[in-house]
Amino acid sequence: MAVKNLRGQIAKLDGMLTKLHQRDEKIFQRIVAATQKHDVHTGKVLANELAEVRKVSKMLGNCRMALEQIELRLTTFHDLGDTVVTIAPTIGLMKNLRSSLGKFMPEADRELGMMTEMLNGLMMESFSGDSAFGMEQSTNEESDKILEEAAAVAESSVGDKFPSMPVSTQSAQSTRYL
Repeated sequence: MAVKNLRGQIAKLDGMLTKLHQRDEKIFQRIVAATQKHDVHTGKVLANELAEVRKVSKMLGNCRMALEQIELRLTTFHDLGDTVVTIAPTIGLMKNLRSSLGKFMPEADRELGMMTEMLNGLMMESFSGDSAFGMEQSTNEESDKILEEAAAVAESSVGDKFPSMPVSTQSAQSTRYL
């Protein structure tokens, strides 16, 4: 239910961001037109308005990102809860089996005991400590790698949007006056 509400709010923010982006483009075109007409006063007023629109747009974008992160965390927590619901009965079954099989097969008793301890440890680690839903060191390193990869992709796509710098083939020649 909470995830569904968050998705609704994210959709609303998307609509608002789209409208702000359209407004940004319109105001920028008006600034260009005012600059072409040498209307400095109108250009400054519109530039100030555009700055405010971009500030609000950035703030809403950050809010959207935060809501998206909360949605992901809630989804992860929900999935983990499903896993716990599945594992918990298994632990109980293994304890019952252990007591029944222990009389006839002592090796199976030890193996089931170790497996039960392992599952109990998994359950305890999932819900305790700093790494339950925080930033674990390995997660932080993975995040850094993802960010580096995204930066490389963004850098390669810059060439599509902007022309490359011209490379001069002639060497600079200096002349001396005597």
